Amino acid sequence: MFWRKWIKKKQIETVDLTENGFVIDSNGEVTQFEWNEINQLTGFKADRLTIDEICLKIKAENKTVIATEHFIGWRNFMTELLNKFPEIDTYWEVTIAQPPFKRNETTLFSKTKNKNDFKCVECGQVHPEWPALAFMSPANYNFLSDQDKSALGKLSSDFCEIHYEDQIDRFIKGTLTQKVNDTCENLDYGLWVSLSEENYSDYNLNFNNENHETKYFGWLCSNIPEYGDTLSIPCDVMTKKGDSRPEIIPHQDFDHPFVIDYYNGITKTEAEKRINEMIKNLGQQ
Repeated sequence: MFWRKWIKKKQIETVDLTENGFVIDSNGEVTQFEWNEINQLTGFKADRLTIDEICLKIKAENKTVIATEHFIGWRNFMTELLNKFPEIDTYWEVTIAQPPFKRNETTLFSKTKNKNDFKCVECGQVHPEWPALAFMSPANYNFLSDQDKSALGKLSSDFCEIHYEDQIDRFIKGTLTQKVNDTCENLDYGLWVSLSEENYSDYNLNFNNENHETKYFGWLCSNIPEYGDTLSIPCDVMTKKGDSRPEIIPHQDFDHPFVIDYYNGITKTEAEKRINEMIKNLGQQ
């Protein structure tokens, strides 16, 4: 008699940290997340034949994955998760593990509910997310007298021109995203950059073209209060598909505190300080 040796396929389930997030491998099905794209985290207890299992459902815009306490790397992952989402109860696993022996599902984090609530020092209200710090016009336009603004300037929400006797200065509005190290939220700016006549004309011509993607060279033309003078920082200006404003990316090799912070990140405390200062000085930039 011959005995056939059946070998059960080994189940390999892991969760590994990456530079900006984590990767979940569930038996060969790999899903990658960045911390700032997570929309919801739900903890629950799954009933097994002989033991209950602590589980975490992770939802982003186009993907949902479940990881469990038996995944390799779970404890390191959980330590970093609690650092990134300080609003989560440190003892959520213990709470969910308690009887009765049922699912015990609870929402640990929801972007639409508890994400980095911001209390405004001006109105005293708690806002569900950080506002963008937007400048209404380039600094070059702000420097003009009211008379010169009327005589020389042309300003809209996305374009600005200043017509001097011997030249025309041209500006467009873009966005800059400042990384915040100790939270999953980033701080968004609405800033102005100057472009060459050729690039300005190209952007103007393709303003309503949702498929237009290109890169321009520009000079930053907004003064960010925390840094004093931030004018004339060289930048790449990246247009994007859809109706989003171009993204402004400072040149990393330019020696300036603002550029250093852009690439290294700032703290949540510093970000909230900037928001409060901008609100207090609204209309003065």
